[in-house]
Amino acid sequence: MEKSVEFDLQVGKQEQAQEQEKDLFVRIFRQLSAYKDPYQSISGILKDTCDFFGFFSAFVYEVDPSKVFHLYEHYRAPEAGLPETMVLSEHLSEHDIGELTRKLGEIVYLRSKKTKLGAKFLELFSAKSLVMIPVIIEQNELTALIGLLDRRHPVRLTKRGIVDADAVLSVLAGHIKMRVYQKRLEYAYSSLRNMIDKAGVDMYVNDFYTHELLFINESLAAPRGGVEKLLGTPCWEVLYPTKKGECDFCPKNKLVDDMGNPTQAYTWDLQRPSDGSWFRMVNAAIKWVDGRLAHVVSSINITENKYNEMLVRRLAECDALTSLPNRGKLVEDLNKCLANPDNEAERGYLIFIDLDDFKKANDSFGHLVGDALLRQIGHFLLDKSTILGIIPYRYGGDEFVIVAANKSAEDLDRIRELLLKRFAREWRIDGNSVYCGISAGAVPLGDKTADEIIHAADMAMYEVKKSGKHGFRLGSLD
Repeated sequence: MEKSVEFDLQVGKQEQAQEQEKDLFVRIFRQLSAYKDPYQSISGILKDTCDFFGFFSAFVYEVDPSKVFHLYEHYRAPEAGLPETMVLSEHLSEHDIGELTRKLGEIVYLRSKKTKLGAKFLELFSAKSLVMIPVIIEQNELTALIGLLDRRHPVRLTKRGIVDADAVLSVLAGHIKMRVYQKRLEYAYSSLRNMIDKAGVDMYVNDFYTHELLFINESLAAPRGGVEKLLGTPCWEVLYPTKKGECDFCPKNKLVDDMGNPTQAYTWDLQRPSDGSWFRMVNAAIKWVDGRLAHVVSSINITENKYNEMLVRRLAECDALTSLPNRGKLVEDLNKCLANPDNEAERGYLIFIDLDDFKKANDSFGHLVGDALLRQIGHFLLDKSTILGIIPYRYGGDEFVIVAANKSAEDLDRIRELLLKRFAREWRIDGNSVYCGISAGAVPLGDKTADEIIHAADMAMYEVKKSGKHGFRLGSLD
């Protein structure tokens, strides 16, 4: 009878312990789900766990990128003398840390200094007993320690109790691991965002079809009201407020194949109409975080580069003395003109001009006056180009060429009359009167190459030279 009563008492105690354990886990899960941020409840769970298993204090240490462990959550840490920070490598050998990380989340139960690792942790925490679980992430990286230390009561922590404590700490370890990943994700996003904001490149991402902004960096958003204000707004409404729909120059159709799948990036240059600034645009189609097709656009201001390119091109194409386009530019422009598909039998003329007796003027007044004369002639031709619709070039030395595209025979007569009349008069240079006639030959712009047309006009000019100079002759391409 006594044995039966004793057995009933034991069964009753076991059932009571099970109910208490059940209540503990219910409270833990309720606390974890009671907050929008589950980490707010961890300190409370540590307190309940200590009370249930009879421990004095509890802790959660989490490591930072510099391998320093920080006390994040705790119960009675100051009373237990727990340090705010610690560096494990100052207390443990590489072998010890390797042994700890090989536990892969299994509980470490240290009640005395029976093991070398146990002794070191007991000494580190100035504790007599310790139940601890390491939090390990990929590649055996130790990222956190969760533990209970210094038993206040000798009872209750049975083998079953150890299993239950392991379960509680494992639940917390899962949440801590999630927090580590979340922090790293936030840090990676913050670093990426900061890099994009500070890279000197404007960038945005919009829905490929609706054009609503999904992402925009600070350099592009700040002058337009800020990131939060712009997200969800159609990109054309943000960047080009006067437009009422998709931009006609949007290159999105160049970014996908016939099946609508992203292809390679497309790069092009855009000049902003409002101020003439130039931007190098890089466009690509990508899959966004939610799986939808998106359009990523980045741009960098290349206005200075464009101006430098224009300057280099101008220096390459422009005669330094007269500021007229040079011989190379003449051939390039003439080839473009001749390549026009609307080619007609007669659509204009090329006029080759050679100055008469320029060498005498040079010898009489000096090269500085000769250079000044060439500049005045260049300015005269350039000034008349607007009125007559012609393009003058300095061919070289004392030779000039005029391209009078899409001009009639009557137009050619006007040009001839103006040239002969002006060059019959003096040029005033530094108080000197300088006379310099011209010999000019013209040919129609026909179905020939640029070099053939220039040569034919040169031959017509040469006939004027032979016949007495200061004249104008219309030749042919035959």
